[in-house]
Amino acid sequence: MVKSAARLRLSPVQPGLCAKCPVRKFAAYSGVPASALKFLQSARSSDRIVPPRRNIFWEEKGADELFTLYDGWAFTFKLLADGRRQILEFLLPGSLIGMHALWFKAMPHSAQTLTSVSLCVFDKEKFRDLLRRKPEYERELLKYMTSSLAVRDRRLSDLGRRPAKERIARLILEIFGRLTARDMVDGHSFTFYPRQQHLADALGLTKVHVSRTLQVLRQEGLLELERDTATILDLKGLRELADYTETEASGW
Repeated sequence: MVKSAARLRLSPVQPGLCAKCPVRKFAAYSGVPASALKFLQSARSSDRIVPPRRNIFWEEKGADELFTLYDGWAFTFKLLADGRRQILEFLLPGSLIGMHALWFKAMPHSAQTLTSVSLCVFDKEKFRDLLRRKPEYERELLKYMTSSLAVRDRRLSDLGRRPAKERIARLILEIFGRLTARDMVDGHSFTFYPRQQHLADALGLTKVHVSRTLQVLRQEGLLELERDTATILDLKGLRELADYTETEASGW
């Protein structure tokens, strides 16, 4: 069974050397040879533990650091003037956070921890210098950005054209694929930290609509969400409902 979320998040794992990093194959520099990782290590300024529900950076504010999420969950979001929130992406171990700091004076969105997290912290100027001196890092970053844009394109299509059941099913399947690649699932069950409000903010729905749709998916024998745990009851059926392709199911 999936371990209790409380135990998992009380003490997030702190990162060690880049050359021995278990999440490196999901990071923005996954394809860089091990022999070149000493340059990445030199750009890393520190490690940091951040509690749940804390901002890592703020929209329209400058940032001097960027991060690799080593352990825990976070998300990026935009906040409207009236307080409404649009969640843009759920971040898992290996996710690069704050790459816009490399090129822009102000961040285009905010990032917040969903659980307690541990971060690898990189100095912006040192990372820029790394990209200038080591083109293999620049190529890997471009590949990572392209993959992220492909996911954003699919999410935009979902928000614009798909009904609530399909939106929720596709988001769950996306996260399931990413967690499967990270060996963070137990069969078709996995630890799942977003609450109904997070799903509503990510999918352009109300919390009430999300709750009712989840009840329907459970009644249809497709999906069950309990506190901190999601279980896909019928993987084939959920994929058929969501029109979810093999390419999408591969995760990233």
